[in-house]
Amino acid sequence: MNDAYYELAVKRNRPELKYVLYVVIDLLACLAFLIAGFTKPLYWIGSAITLLFFYVYLRLRLYEEYEYILVNDELTIDAIFHKEARKALARCNVKDVQSIKLNANNEKGTDYSDGSHKVALYLNKGEVFLLSLDEKMLTMLKRYIRNIEQ
Repeated sequence: MNDAYYELAVKRNRPELKYVLYVVIDLLACLAFLIAGFTKPLYWIGSAITLLFFYVYLRLRLYEEYEYILVNDELTIDAIFHKEARKALARCNVKDVQSIKLNANNEKGTDYSDGSHKVALYLNKGEVFLLSLDEKMLTMLKRYIRNIEQ
């Protein structure tokens, strides 16, 4: 058998300021519900629901990883949240990729990278995927794609 298979996991580096802002907003909302709860105790339920919602949201989104799976000429991109939940984000045939641009830190497109090392995949449909690929994945992609820009 001459099947090609490679799996690469990349941890997403998120700006911490965004999550600090989410926590502050959550605490302010809960504080408002608790203060309002002195007049109407039903608002305490709203505070508990708000806390629960933000806890679940932050818990799932804080530890986000991307997984690239290359099987022959099929590239699948999945998101893994907190090492528990998986969501399929994109799937493309590598033969549909027009070109690859290395060091594509200023490119616009759908960002599935770790935030710092970006490689741009330009698809025939006009889509651009920004990925963080290692040398082995790039070598495997070079079998199918000839147009590689620096």
